[in-house]
Amino acid sequence: MKKTLIICLMAFSGAALAAPGQQGAAAPAVLLAQAGHDQGMAGHGHKMPAGAPDMAHAKVSTTLAVSACWIRSMPAPAPSAGYFVVKNTGGTQVRLQSVASAGYGMVMLHQTTQQEGMSRMSATHDVAIPAGGQLEFKPGGYHAMLEKPAQAHPVGSKVAMDFLFDNGEKASAECEVKAANTQSPMSH
Repeated sequence: MKKTLIICLMAFSGAALAAPGQQGAAAPAVLLAQAGHDQGMAGHGHKMPAGAPDMAHAKVSTTLAVSACWIRSMPAPAPSAGYFVVKNTGGTQVRLQSVASAGYGMVMLHQTTQQEGMSRMSATHDVAIPAGGQLEFKPGGYHAMLEKPAQAHPVGSKVAMDFLFDNGEKASAECEVKAANTQSPMSH
């Protein structure tokens, strides 16, 4: 269990993973912050603001798109992470408020930051996507924390995810499950 947890933490921080018996780069220490985990939505600190849109009633956006979506494969019961690019071709900044997937019982927005040589992961309740711009969710930065998988997701399989924005619109993407040591969407 400890080995699985360490591998998971290294994977979320973007640290290089080496197979047993191989020499790899020294991994930074990782500290999980509990910020925002106040037993709100689904018991995990993600309360939606009053009047916030919900996924079921959101319309599909014509100006927001999610691409390059991939999920890091992790052994159960370890949580996994989803990475993607959100592009906003509209004239107004929007905020990504939540992500949902039938493939996982709980999906949360998180951010990894570096402070005094330590990686810290903390929950975030929304992430701004600039007007006419894009934001990449990548190892070592913003990501979707994927917990409670509904089933095993083998490398190469696809998982559907929905993304809800504060303007009441949503976008969807098919996310490819990639090996635990994948560092970017271009890695195999």
